[in-house]
Amino acid sequence: MGAASTSPGSASSPGAYDLEELRRRADVVEIVSAHVALRKAGRRLTGLCPFHQERTPSFTLDPETGLWYCFGCQAGGDLFRFVEMIEKVTFAEAAALLARRLGVQPRRPAEAARQRQRERLLALHEEAASFFECCLRAEAARPARDYLAKRGLSAQTIKDFRLGYAPPTWDALLKAMAKRGYSEEEIAGAGLAVAQEGRCWDRFRGRIIFPIWDASGRVIAFGGRAMQDDQQPKYLNSPETALFQKGRTLYAFDRARKAMGEAGRAIVVEGYLDAIACHDAGFGETVATMGTALTSEHVEMLRRRGVTRIVLALDADSAGTTAGTRAREPFDQWRLLVAVAELPQGFDPDALVRRSGADALRTLIDRATPMMQWEIARILGRAAGKDGLALADALREAVSALIRVPPGPERAYVKQWLRDHLLLIAEQAGGSVADRRALEGELLQALSIELRRMEGDAGRSRGKAIAQQAGSLLPTARRRAQASVLAAFVQQPQLAARYLSSLEPRDFEAEHESNVFAAIRRLVERGEPVTPAAMLAEIEPQARGLLAQLAVAPVSERTEEEVDRSVHRLLEERLLRQEATLAQRLQAAGSAEEEAAVLQELADCRRRRSELAGRRIVGEE
Repeated sequence: MGAASTSPGSASSPGAYDLEELRRRADVVEIVSAHVALRKAGRRLTGLCPFHQERTPSFTLDPETGLWYCFGCQAGGDLFRFVEMIEKVTFAEAAALLARRLGVQPRRPAEAARQRQRERLLALHEEAASFFECCLRAEAARPARDYLAKRGLSAQTIKDFRLGYAPPTWDALLKAMAKRGYSEEEIAGAGLAVAQEGRCWDRFRGRIIFPIWDASGRVIAFGGRAMQDDQQPKYLNSPETALFQKGRTLYAFDRARKAMGEAGRAIVVEGYLDAIACHDAGFGETVATMGTALTSEHVEMLRRRGVTRIVLALDADSAGTTAGTRAREPFDQWRLLVAVAELPQGFDPDALVRRSGADALRTLIDRATPMMQWEIARILGRAAGKDGLALADALREAVSALIRVPPGPERAYVKQWLRDHLLLIAEQAGGSVADRRALEGELLQALSIELRRMEGDAGRSRGKAIAQQAGSLLPTARRRAQASVLAAFVQQPQLAARYLSSLEPRDFEAEHESNVFAAIRRLVERGEPVTPAAMLAEIEPQARGLLAQLAVAPVSERTEEEVDRSVHRLLEERLLRQEATLAQRLQAAGSAEEEAAVLQELADCRRRRSELAGRRIVGEE
């Protein structure tokens, strides 16, 4: 099952398909069995989890509900979540994948028409790719083949990456596509031709052609590389269309998807030939940007495919280093480990591999500098040889960058590296030994002052978040009670109807548990069946894994008795929290009347708790 691509307004948007129809028509056992060897265990099926290494089966599938959960890695969800994780695609892409496999059409006529138009555009691009490939084999394309051979590309590589050639004439592609039934308007709308003042001509002429694919390997655009030094621009890409947006597309992403997921790493370069050279050298996890810095959408694409580490193999020129700096923000957003492979001056990955071989590139990638150190070194490097004021400004900027790293081993490591780097700067400053020692002292003192100031500011802003996290850590017994109640409600809905009036979403302090409970209550209040499919439609996507866990969790034969006991515990916990709040209000009471009113509320609360607990007040001797 290949991945699907999404674009704004396409039929791959989340609401394009009837999700209930997809669930109804899909055979979840058949789909999961393609990736997991399932064995029957009671009314459920078990197997080795495909999402982590294990020897003892911990993956559980409930064929009746269509929900699955792994007790080893805690992954779980419904059929859509399984396809998302196994294919490393988004939810919308998973729905489109299943729709294509099951033959389900978009549910609204406008979306169906848009999907047909999209498929025609894709077919046009495929025809164009075949045309360019055919042109590269022609006698007139010998200079193009010679150029590719000079760049070290084998015939097999040219075939694998479907490289082609655009003839230098003005209308070669236009004529070829017209014979295949496409109008000039369609060809120009796809970005393959330019229409201006009543005339139309091929966009790509006299260039080597690189097809650009979506996540499923379908051609959505082209890049054209000049063969002559005086031919400008050097690289010419398709314009942005309904199929292609540079900020959301990475060259060779479809080929790198599996390798990235297996390695947990992506190597990012800046050009078609760089990406091809890396793939040829054995780095199958390589992707390339196309005339733009990495965007947050690019980083999200990589993260969704299981990437936790990114190596930027950027050109050594200023454009490459600037691209790395601009990419900093999305890396921070997703907390990815990022390093920079610093290439020799005047080299890109393609040139390095051709000149020194794959091992040279592998060495640079293995020794890649963590991005924070690389960034700080560049900041301080700009002040090298300048006066003390420039160095002080650079140090302040370097510490500001360092503070973005959360407190912990990484920040401690970079902080020590920064101290060592400052000592190296002082040592290289020249002058007498006394001058160098004085500079060392000044730099270290300035570093200490800046760290204290900025860490203090950062610590204060982080305090609220820490307090919120501490408040969400629930005692084990309470969490057990909440989980057992929800598991019983999910698996035996009649119990949910019986106890719903007593409970509230706030009795489930974990966000996803509260979300599942609220969904069950809405279904019961509307008189609708409490089924897994109905619950999936009600809960947030992030809570699907919890719902799957609850659906396959072992439930005791004495379920009703245990639920009754757990519900009583949750109600007692709620009353205890109310008492704590009332006690605070009592201390802050500003008048005798207010104090009397709070005391009455407190007495009522304790009476209810005493009755609930059978005259035994939890927490008191």
